[in-house]
Amino acid sequence: MSNKNGETPELATKVRVYHAEGKGKADLLGFADLVIGGAFVIKSIRILRVNPEKAGGEVCAPFISFPSRRSGRSEEEMRYVDVAHPITSEAYHAAAKLILDHYRQAAANAPQ
Repeated sequence: MSNKNGETPELATKVRVYHAEGKGKADLLGFADLVIGGAFVIKSIRILRVNPEKAGGEVCAPFISFPSRRSGRSEEEMRYVDVAHPITSEAYHAAAKLILDHYRQAAANAPQ
């Protein structure tokens, strides 16, 4: 993940642990804000985990979901589109690793 000068922008994150059992396919574990190069922020990145009941009892690893909004005029056209997201796989994996590492730290220190 580099810019035109070949430099990797600095990534920083702030994580808020928030556990809510989902009624759908995933449980919400928290939110993160991702700061890129000290100049751009993506807020409300969701930290999720597939609900074990929906995964046949298997406990799944957490994953991230970038902010999205509904698009389309009718129910048939309705879909979600990302508002902001990494363009490359390398950028996505760097952001996901940083966010999930910070989530695990925050979750370990959160009061039970």
